[in-house]
Amino acid sequence: MLATEIAGENRNESKKRAGELLQRLGLSGKEEQKSETLSGGQKQRVAIARALINNPSIILADEPTGALDRKNAVEIMELLKKLSNDRLVIVITHDSKCAAYGDKIVSIEDGKLVQEKMTESSEEMGQLIQKNTGKLSMFHWAVKNFRVHLSRYLAISAAIAIGVLCFTLSLSSGNIMEKSIADFEAKNTAFNNGSIKADGQEEKILSVLNADERLENIYPQYVLSDITIKIADKTVDMAEKYPMAKAAETLSYGVMPRGGEQEIALSPSLASKFSKDIQNLLGKTAEVSYGGQTYSFKICGIFNASYDDFYISSDVEQKMYEGMWGKVYSVSYDVIRFEDIASVSESLKEQGFAPQDAAAKASAFLDTFQNLRRLFITISLLILGIGILISIILLVKQQNTRFREIGLLSALGYKPIASGRGVVNLRNNSGFWWCAFFSCYFHWKNIWGFPLIISPFQVLTAVILSMILIFSINIGASFRLIRTEPATALRK
Repeated sequence: MLATEIAGENRNESKKRAGELLQRLGLSGKEEQKSETLSGGQKQRVAIARALINNPSIILADEPTGALDRKNAVEIMELLKKLSNDRLVIVITHDSKCAAYGDKIVSIEDGKLVQEKMTESSEEMGQLIQKNTGKLSMFHWAVKNFRVHLSRYLAISAAIAIGVLCFTLSLSSGNIMEKSIADFEAKNTAFNNGSIKADGQEEKILSVLNADERLENIYPQYVLSDITIKIADKTVDMAEKYPMAKAAETLSYGVMPRGGEQEIALSPSLASKFSKDIQNLLGKTAEVSYGGQTYSFKICGIFNASYDDFYISSDVEQKMYEGMWGKVYSVSYDVIRFEDIASVSESLKEQGFAPQDAAAKASAFLDTFQNLRRLFITISLLILGIGILISIILLVKQQNTRFREIGLLSALGYKPIASGRGVVNLRNNSGFWWCAFFSCYFHWKNIWGFPLIISPFQVLTAVILSMILIFSINIGASFRLIRTEPATALRK
């Protein structure tokens, strides 16, 4: 009935005609059998029925009895003889008994005409009229093709989906790494801090630092004296507090004070004067009194130092220095971007200054971050490349299985070349279903305990790129199909 669908015939009438033909050809009762369960002779008779169902004006029969026994061969030739009463029937055969049924016999040997004879007179046929095929529904055929080859499509979809999923997981791992780097930089703002001892050059230092757009929070620092620190009911007096660069210290617990957070970090020796378990001080409130002013801070960290010392948020420290005059001990600054710490340090050294900073540590961390970024980019590209290669192999293999189908469609009257985009549209509509099937990604927080961080943009990009890839390969493989002659396709 495939031929009647292409011709746009009424389905009920076609089904009735198909049943009659199958009965005439000895295939009654096998209507629902699959073609692979038929014998060679039965398949031959099905091919004859398919050729006859649209009542063609010309029948080309290449060895129509080649796979049949003598009894069935006689029946087929008698049927073709009867059909030749009102249409042209051309039979190609090596069997002289089959050739005897012909009205006109043409013998060919080594590609040359060697004999031509008439067995009986026949009336001249009228003019042959080419029938126009009906309009073929691409959507209907796409759905049907998808249903028939469901397991094959699902297997290809699963393979490609796994490849894309691995690529997406690789992107997620890269995002997790980027988030970890960002969290590290946010928690370790002390790495961005630096200071330069004034030694009477504070004006020159301030001028150089203020001219550098990579820096912020630039201010002179002074030695503080007569400071009182109170935590709970305990109070400690400090005779002097020398300003030091936060980047020069390492943390034991917590984080260094951040701007705008009203935070304070203590050295172990100072913290032990308030509590034996210095870690328990984290999160508690410390009051610092200086110059008649009292400032409240949240204890955010404990840094390694062998002497009594503390650090406070830079914005509060600047307020403490307001109105002070006298000898400037050092000039403090903050590097805006973590990536610029090393370059700022190198620039200052070239100008004859000796900055106290964490350039060496920041450079080491930055190299590690860059290596990790390159690693994840490389892995992502490799996974994407493997996914594309697998997609190409599977899709081209899938397209190659369509040669017989395209040859059969062409033999039944569907003209992929003449009708332009016919076959391509059929393949793309079929491809649309399974492409849509596996291209539905979800933004989960985790898969089997593996954390995921995938932005909606990355999900959308993965889907679009996947669909472009599928359709590009699809069209490329289809181009080969529509350029293939029906006879060649049927032999594949």
